[in-house]
Amino acid sequence: MKFLKNSKGFTLIEMVSVILVLGIISAVAVPMFDQSTINATLVANTVQTDIQYTQELAMTRNQNITISFGAGATSYNLPTDPSGVWSADTRELPQGVTIEDAVSITFNKHGEINGGAVVTLNAGGTLKTVTVAGFTGRVTVP
Repeated sequence: MKFLKNSKGFTLIEMVSVILVLGIISAVAVPMFDQSTINATLVANTVQTDIQYTQELAMTRNQNITISFGAGATSYNLPTDPSGVWSADTRELPQGVTIEDAVSITFNKHGEINGGAVVTLNAGGTLKTVTVAGFTGRVTVP
């Protein structure tokens, strides 16, 4: 029997090895592309900024200003500037992100609120909270 010394191609062992390595790489890499955590954090930071905007608006306009979030909503309204400089705007949440509970946050002219408030966001099963501390009105995303 005559064997070819310069046969070109891959052996079955080489092909199985490559498929195995690609399987391991894809098993490790695919979970890294989970966007729900990124969306939840991004939306929570946007809500935090909008609540802080409401607080600053109350202090600069020297009156009570309220921002409200509806349960199950996919958007919320930014407050109208009492001086008429800015009109109310609707903030649309990204697809798959909803507000869990109805929350209404009212800041007084000193930027304070009575009690505390928590806005919970659901981004594809990933929950993220925005917390407003009582009295000081400090807004955080833990």
